[in-house]
Amino acid sequence: MIVIAKKVGRLANRLLLFAHFIGTAVEHGLRVMNPAFANYAHYFPATARDLLCRFPPACPLPGQRLIRELLYRGVVLTADSLHWLQQHGRDVGLIRLRRDQYLDLNSATFLSMVRRHRIVLVQDWFFRGPANCAKHRDVIRSYLTPWEHYLARARAIVRPARERTRFLVGVHVRHTDYELFKGGRFFYSHQQYRQVMESIQAAFAEKNVSFLVSSDAPVPPEAFAGLDVIYGTGHELDDLYALAACDRLVGPPSTYNAWASFYGGVPRYQIIDPAEPIEAGAFQVDDGLGHPPLSAKPLGQS
Repeated sequence: MIVIAKKVGRLANRLLLFAHFIGTAVEHGLRVMNPAFANYAHYFPATARDLLCRFPPACPLPGQRLIRELLYRGVVLTADSLHWLQQHGRDVGLIRLRRDQYLDLNSATFLSMVRRHRIVLVQDWFFRGPANCAKHRDVIRSYLTPWEHYLARARAIVRPARERTRFLVGVHVRHTDYELFKGGRFFYSHQQYRQVMESIQAAFAEKNVSFLVSSDAPVPPEAFAGLDVIYGTGHELDDLYALAACDRLVGPPSTYNAWASFYGGVPRYQIIDPAEPIEAGAFQVDDGLGHPPLSAKPLGQS
């Protein structure tokens, strides 16, 4: 049993990390428990019905949010105790990465640890098995499909464009935390997003392009005047699965638009330079849910 024992980031980060472990569980016949998913368990039938957020799904075990949070805290305390033992030379079931480390979930390092211990707690971010995600995408999507009423709300967002048979491009505008993230490297102004949208419109000149703008901050009414634009609701789940229902996606490097691409099979373009012209062939589906950065070191390397 693999236990995800640390909350990292928000909704899309938690989905992405869970997905890598689900894909690995299918590939190698393992089981996963994810108490770190507690904040978002209520969005999905598979996890809402299970206090332990287990994959493969097991007998329902209901749990209220307070109970989920207490369970998570207990798991974190257990991980801290195991880490103390690990620091004193004991072979325990804990893999705790630094933020500059990654672990290949198909590696001998990981699989030998899982086979040595009945339960292995994992903590931090760069646990990756992109080949497993791509191979078992349908299983991951099925498990992490929200309740129908959330999907209905997502469909309602894109319906105006679909009723007019428009070619819909989802635009993920990330503002709040990106002002500080990596020194503002991927924080773009509304004018820069507009420049990107106009470039996409030119790249798909033969199509009737509309844009679905999903933003985590208010958008000035005049920002995208003259473009055919609909807006998301601002709700984290509604907008995420609405983006997954678009024909193309564009946004800064982010797990949010990466998950929408993976779940919906939607080709995506990551904005690195907003001034760079965009070609129609530059969009790709993120079917492996990304790789760790080149600066990250494999576990075991100093």
